[in-house]
Order: sequence, then C-alpha cells, then structure tokens
Amino acid sequence: MSLPADDSTLCLKETADFLKVTVATVHKQVNEGRLPAPVYVAPRAPRWFRSELIAALEATRALPRDARAARRAARLASSAAA
Repeated sequence: MSLPADDSTLCLKETADFLKVTVATVHKQVNEGRLPAPVYVAPRAPRWFRSELIAALEATRALPRDARAARRAARLASSAAA
C-alpha cells in the first residue's frame, strides 16, 4: 500500500477532534467497521492515517434523499417483522 508523503497520523484525541465526535464514538465506529482499524506505533498508542479517515467518511456519506429512503425502508422492514 502506497501512502502520500504528506499523510500524517493522528492519535485518538486528534482523530476524535478531526471527526468532531467523542473518543467513545471513535471506538464504537471502529468496532462497527465504519472507521479503519488503527495502526499501533507502540503498545497503547493507536494512530490513524488522515487519508484513511477521509476515505472512510467518503465511503459512508449518503445523499440526504438516499439516507431518508434507507431510514424509511428500515422502519417498514421493522414494522413488517413485528
């Protein structure tokens, strides 16, 4: 895998600040597979590549119309199953 020369790594707090979420949300999204797993430069020192975070955000971004349709379909499916 080839990374750009200016691709910096972010610690957990910097990652949370970059994504404008809490540290707990970063852990949750990594566990759900929405964010890439960190690279450990040392024990207890996770780092994320800025380019991988941007790519993950782009991959999960939906247009408002698509997001609304997905929520509506999920609600219909859950009400039909009940």
